[in-house]
Amino acid sequence: MSARSVGLGLLDTIFKGLLIVVAIMMISKYAKVAYDYGYHIYNQSPASEYDTRTVTISVTESMSVMDIAELLENRGIVDDKYLFWLQERFSEYHGMIAAGTYELSPSQKADEIIGVMSAKTIEEKEAEAAK
Repeated sequence: MSARSVGLGLLDTIFKGLLIVVAIMMISKYAKVAYDYGYHIYNQSPASEYDTRTVTISVTESMSVMDIAELLENRGIVDDKYLFWLQERFSEYHGMIAAGTYELSPSQKADEIIGVMSAKTIEEKEAEAAK
């Protein structure tokens, strides 16, 4: 064996070892993020338990759930727009947020906020079912 082949073999081993370490670090980091999101989707907490102020939010027909989540995050109603988007996605009110003006508070949980914004849609569906 020449010194060059030994050196290249050693360099290859070091490079593969570094790739394994980076992969383990990334898996560890993103597994923690995934766990946190999964935990908070079902174990909801308000942005602020003691902040009872109300904020007026206007939702238009053209707004997506992510647009609404970003608006809520900017107004201090929710802490994380991506978490709110996931909570809406997995809630019983998925796809039922109606356009309108709402009074919301940082002391409300995500399901309560989504429920308030979906109340008109639920009432309309119940009225149609009663006909």
